[in-house]
Amino acid sequence: MSVDEEKLRFILGFKLKNLRLARKLSLKDVSGRTGVSISYLSEIEKGKKYPKAEKLLALADCYDTSYDDLVTVEVQENLNPLATSLDSGFFREFPFQLFGLHAEDLFSLLTSSPDQAGALIRTFLEIGQIYDISVEHFLFAALRAYQQMHNNYFEDLEEAVESFSQAPPWNSREVSEQALRRFLEKQLNYVIDEDLLTNHEDLHSFRSVFIPGARPRLFVNRKLLSAQKAFVYAKEIGTHVLGIQTRATTSSWIKVESFEQVLNNYRTSYFAGALLLDKQSVVSGLRTIFSSAEWNPDSMLKLMQKFNATPEMFFYRIGQLAFAEFGLGNHYFMRISTKGESQSFDVSKMLNHSSLELPKGFSSNEHYCRKWTGVQLLEHRSRLRDIAHPDPPARSGPTVSVQRSTFVDGSRQFFTFAMSRTMQIAPEEDSSVILGFEMDDAFKQAVAFWDDDSIKDENVGITCERCHLSATECDLRAADPIEAQMESSVRVYEDALDELVARFSEPE
Repeated sequence: MSVDEEKLRFILGFKLKNLRLARKLSLKDVSGRTGVSISYLSEIEKGKKYPKAEKLLALADCYDTSYDDLVTVEVQENLNPLATSLDSGFFREFPFQLFGLHAEDLFSLLTSSPDQAGALIRTFLEIGQIYDISVEHFLFAALRAYQQMHNNYFEDLEEAVESFSQAPPWNSREVSEQALRRFLEKQLNYVIDEDLLTNHEDLHSFRSVFIPGARPRLFVNRKLLSAQKAFVYAKEIGTHVLGIQTRATTSSWIKVESFEQVLNNYRTSYFAGALLLDKQSVVSGLRTIFSSAEWNPDSMLKLMQKFNATPEMFFYRIGQLAFAEFGLGNHYFMRISTKGESQSFDVSKMLNHSSLELPKGFSSNEHYCRKWTGVQLLEHRSRLRDIAHPDPPARSGPTVSVQRSTFVDGSRQFFTFAMSRTMQIAPEEDSSVILGFEMDDAFKQAVAFWDDDSIKDENVGITCERCHLSATECDLRAADPIEAQMESSVRVYEDALDELVARFSEPE
């Protein structure tokens, strides 16, 4: 069924329901006058059915309108936002089916009160314009919600990786960059080029570009780390193993075209991470580290290096296995980046399984807390740049730290792991990945060094603008606490009003 046909069904449903409600008729009343069953009338109004001409004529006569007015795509003013929304990327692309819904289910809710629904749609459109929220934001938000529903762990993908890695030639061979490349070239007939992107005037910042064909071409940036190249190759293999047709052809993304593309990119990334960091070895290594009563940063770095992984790949894989293997469901993952001597820190990736109100994906232009251990690692790398200028600190390799973080309201404590490194393609940039776990009973049972005295305790906020810590309590503040002050003012008003009501209220 094409989008145009869906639009015709929905608009007819809008009109018929609006006409019926305006005339204060029930479905039973209309059924009695037209001979159309109640159930079929309900299906028409929900946009699920489009009746034949004789039924439309009967409905037009019942509502004292013309056949042409019913079947035209033009609608009256109060339904314009609903009709317009049918053409929007949001309703065409949003994956309602992932959440047990269909687009018509949503519209049947909206059309129960067309005037209010029109106002609601106008509000969504205005919010999107004000905050520059694109369809891409909605689609990536839907993906994050989907991941959260499954605790970011997918048994079918784990099984696909296990089945692939146990078959020849992988059952007797190391899954390395060279082995993955040879598999693509020999088994899947790929042509792989590491020179074109690296030297291209406009495309040198891309990690990879894929061009389909009888002999698929994969252009890979030579500047990538061996681990990053292996990840690119593993993703390509994942597209074949998982039978994926709709896919992104570039990394990084230029344009998001559909949710299917977004979801498939996630599935192939999951496949690649699980292939390169096999579950059994990761879990075994983590259990050994977690069983120690003392935090040992070298043991965490050595486990990551065992898999030839980047900090992002390593932490993301831990996050995937955290709940399934250790029962740690309340956690978050984020990647922060900064450029050169800049004092701005951007959150470029976020997956939040915690109760914290962390950044959601489109920037609020607020300043993230400088006390986060991941930010402190970035600032340390910036100081190294000053000392070693112009030689970047890439040779120093990744750095790792941990922190017990108590958020300023005092009610939530998180144990935070952080790793920082210099970006490979853009060496003027540094990134830091953070994996934070709520310090609940499950975490304390799983991680023996949770109370190690050598680990720093820190009072932290989310952003400077929302933090109540005073200048004496925090000497790293990067902006005034304007949002926190506004919240305090509102609470003063609320308390004063409550007192006034209590003072003059009379018993009923």
